[in-house]
Amino acid sequence: MRDFLAFGEPLVGFYPEGGSSLAEDVSVVKTWGGDTSNFAIGVSRLGHPCTYLTRVGDDPFGRGFRALWEANGVDVSRVETDPNRGTGLYFVSFDGGRHSLTYYRKDSAASAFVPEGLSGIPLKNFRIVHLTGISLGMSESARAAGLELIRRTKTAGCRVSFDVNYRAAQWPSRDAAAAALAGAIGEGVDFLELTDDEAESLGWGTRLGDIRARFPAVPTVVLKQGKAGVSVAAGGLEFSLPAFEVPVVDTVGAGDSFDSGFLCATLEGAPPLEAARFAAASAALTCTGRGPLERMPRRAEVDAFLRDHAG
Repeated sequence: MRDFLAFGEPLVGFYPEGGSSLAEDVSVVKTWGGDTSNFAIGVSRLGHPCTYLTRVGDDPFGRGFRALWEANGVDVSRVETDPNRGTGLYFVSFDGGRHSLTYYRKDSAASAFVPEGLSGIPLKNFRIVHLTGISLGMSESARAAGLELIRRTKTAGCRVSFDVNYRAAQWPSRDAAAAALAGAIGEGVDFLELTDDEAESLGWGTRLGDIRARFPAVPTVVLKQGKAGVSVAAGGLEFSLPAFEVPVVDTVGAGDSFDSGFLCATLEGAPPLEAARFAAASAALTCTGRGPLERMPRRAEVDAFLRDHAG
């Protein structure tokens, strides 16, 4: 049995050297990204097997992703190659001390995923299936596939993790996004992850209690609050934890590392408070590198970090 199945879109990222604006004449460096790709690599680095369900282009980026996943122990048996569409891209620019992302993902290989692509997947062999709002926002066919994946996972008796990861550019309007994302959550999500900024943007409130009231059937809610830390409702308890203080280089991918850490620790039997602390350490370490993977930690690194920050 594999611990995780992740569904979504990988993206190749390009960063300006020195944290500059892309409006300037600067060199850029490439990194590998995409929220569910980050997640699949994150749980694999933490010692938990993961199968990735996606599509890539028949291009250097698609081949590079396959090599990356295999090098990190991610199962690529469910990765399809599209001969006609490319792998999605994004560019990061640092302006006024904050980063912004520009996407080139329209008609990407992953966006052509259809519900028929779920055929033959033995969902009962996975402990948790993870997908995100970005997974659903790729296209109408991908959204239909994502919803069907949630339904089939619940029928198989397995648990669903859903990170809202709201990206306005993927949706015709905020209301359309809010309705689609809420509908997906209503299909039977067990672990709901989102940021306070996303919750506010979608009109869902800014506090953990607001999210709990809106989605009372979700057993575990994780509200990520950046520098302020995280608030969690799980197992009949509600609590908040501060973020670890680290020298932050880039926050891209930190949320994915948090999800990876929280779910891995949960599968290992950690209580919610311990799982959240492990996840916060995973996210903090990721923030110390450029891009989502440079400092995405392995298990020994998280354990060492927590020992150094004990008490």
